[in-house]
Amino acid sequence: MLDTIVGCLKWAVVGFVVAFVLFMLYEATHIHDDIPVPEFKRRQTRRAALVLATFAGVLSGLVWLLVQTWG
Repeated sequence: MLDTIVGCLKWAVVGFVVAFVLFMLYEATHIHDDIPVPEFKRRQTRRAALVLATFAGVLSGLVWLLVQTWG
């Protein structure tokens, strides 16, 4: 039981980190130096990155749990 919980948490962390890094890389490629970005847009982008990465982490953990119960 403990192995299942630890495995689920590990995959959730992996899903979170991967999604967060990919989102930040995507945002970094869409920055233009000649157009200033307002501070509220930066905060909104950070908030969206955290929400999407959290969702990806939960989904990753649930998929891992589902695969473990099938096997």
